[in-house]
Amino acid sequence: MIYGTDYYPEHWPEDRWPEDLRLMREASINTIRIAEFMWSVIEPSEGHFDFTLLDKIIGMASSAGMNIVLCTPTAAPPKWLMDLHPDIYQTDGSGKTRGFGSRRHYCFNSVVFKEYSRKIIKEMAVRYSGNKNVIAWQLDNEFGCHDTVRCYCHNCSTAFSKWLESKYGSIAALNEKLGMSFWGQHYPSFESVVLPADTVCDNKAAGMHAHNPGLFLDYCRFASDSVFDYAVFQINELRKYGVNVPITHNFMGSFYDLDYYKLAEPFEFISWDCYPNIAHGPFSSLSEVSYNHDKVRGYRNDKYWVMEQCSGQNGWNYMHETPRPGEIRLWAYQSVAHGADGLVYFRWRPALFGTEQYWHGILDHDGVPRQRYDEIKQTGKELEAISEIVTGSRITSDVCILNSFDNTWSHAYQKHSENFDYNRILYTIHNSITSLNINCDVRAMCPDLAAYRLVVMPAYNISSEEEASLLASYVSGGGCLAITFRSGNRDLYNKINGLVLPGYFRELCGIDVINYDAAGSSVRPVSGITGSLNANTWCDIINGKDSTVLAEYTGGFYSGTPCITVNNFGKGKVYYIGFNTDMPSYSKIFDYISEKAGVRRTPLRPVPGVETVFRTASGSDCIFVMNHNETPVIVPLDRAYTDAISKDRLGECLRLEPFGVAVIY
Repeated sequence: MIYGTDYYPEHWPEDRWPEDLRLMREASINTIRIAEFMWSVIEPSEGHFDFTLLDKIIGMASSAGMNIVLCTPTAAPPKWLMDLHPDIYQTDGSGKTRGFGSRRHYCFNSVVFKEYSRKIIKEMAVRYSGNKNVIAWQLDNEFGCHDTVRCYCHNCSTAFSKWLESKYGSIAALNEKLGMSFWGQHYPSFESVVLPADTVCDNKAAGMHAHNPGLFLDYCRFASDSVFDYAVFQINELRKYGVNVPITHNFMGSFYDLDYYKLAEPFEFISWDCYPNIAHGPFSSLSEVSYNHDKVRGYRNDKYWVMEQCSGQNGWNYMHETPRPGEIRLWAYQSVAHGADGLVYFRWRPALFGTEQYWHGILDHDGVPRQRYDEIKQTGKELEAISEIVTGSRITSDVCILNSFDNTWSHAYQKHSENFDYNRILYTIHNSITSLNINCDVRAMCPDLAAYRLVVMPAYNISSEEEASLLASYVSGGGCLAITFRSGNRDLYNKINGLVLPGYFRELCGIDVINYDAAGSSVRPVSGITGSLNANTWCDIINGKDSTVLAEYTGGFYSGTPCITVNNFGKGKVYYIGFNTDMPSYSKIFDYISEKAGVRRTPLRPVPGVETVFRTASGSDCIFVMNHNETPVIVPLDRAYTDAISKDRLGECLRLEPFGVAVIY
């Protein structure tokens, strides 16, 4: 498998490079990623290209038998370019120019920037497309990082008008579809449509946004499409000038401004940047990292790379937690377990200057190999030894959670209630399922749902009759579907459809939602077949009609009304969960539902803090068992196993050290 590191030769004297390459090879590192921020090195002034540094490091790495992932350096346009064409800069929602001083300082809709991008991509592609050691190219770096998808400049305004005209055909259709009669917001022409930036009614501190929700959703789609178009433009340029190896981009697990399902389409494979120890991040706990791995795998329903795998403590202006001994190895195995067949550590050595001086690497600042290097070296040798298991197996899941970026954007703009967080709901449900030792995919709505015994659709608000028909076909054929609160309520234009809830899914669920309680942080008691639970955030008040009631509220003015139901539909069943709750409670609910659906589980008893993922090869399973605890654990076994890493034969139990890993079969 690919086992690599992100290398920045421009940061280090040339006489250090041979020692770095030697240490890499000793650690089983076979790949380097380079050049994503080298535009000012390659083109120090307009039209003057200097490939001296890049030629040397590619030549030395090739001689050392290293693979190379070469990046287009468009994430960091040089100062001379920005001075010549300041209209390349983005504009924020208040009209302020987002200027020079870091990276990603360009607008995706700048025609001028595309032309300069074309020139440097052509020069690089012509020069390196025939190099056999360049095994892949990466476009740019972390599209959307630093809140750079949505721009409000004149380039975007012009492009948005054209995007809307292409979608609606006439301004009358736009006004009707988006409901511009509210507050008399009718637009006389596509050119007059504003970008949904700040208005007199906005109060972001209070989470209040006043623009038409349909226009905002279209703007989110347009901004995401702008990134997609720029990515396709770069791919086409690379192909035009001879690049015939795979092209990728490093996605981000916790970015939500891009429709990653669409963005993934033109790439041969995708990769992502995984940092489990970024303090206070939106998805920084280890279980959340597992969710992101499964989510990234679902963007193409295929294996992927981790292009930036955490190798030490991180930080810009301050440092985040230092990984405990064994954690870096654990994170690597966690990536592989969930579908990564390429690991590239960020970074080889921390910079001595610039913004990321606190972002540590495999080596320390002084370039001396120590504990982190030794741990990564050990991991590399182990992965080499079990490479046949990794490359020859695939993840099979009986459960799929449906994810939607339209719903991400709609829910974020109008949150329904205090503390309502669509992505947090998806993560919590995913974690509740995987804690039962169940593999779980996260995908967009797709026609091949029949491969799953259980499909879970949380808060699927933006929806359509076509999606309801697809789900009806799945359930009629014997599938099991679980739908939650706030589903089926809005059409594809972000308008409430006016149907009895759950809207498009009412017939499937066999219920009527006759009222609801935006509970927010308040707690409402629930009792049913899974015992006593606590509801929060949102509570649907349900007329169960002919469905079977599995749980009801036991407090409040709606005490005694149903909150979990099941409806027979064709050969399958549809469960409706009318409230939000915490992970342990969701786990009880999905323990019951998954058992009824016949969902396959790892045959190991769940142990708190121990993650299991099973991969299938030729009809047999291997199980990755990973201890995320700081203490040793004993995992009971259902039969005799062999640990592929240690080669030990295991009897009744498996003992794992703190952050220990086993791959058993």
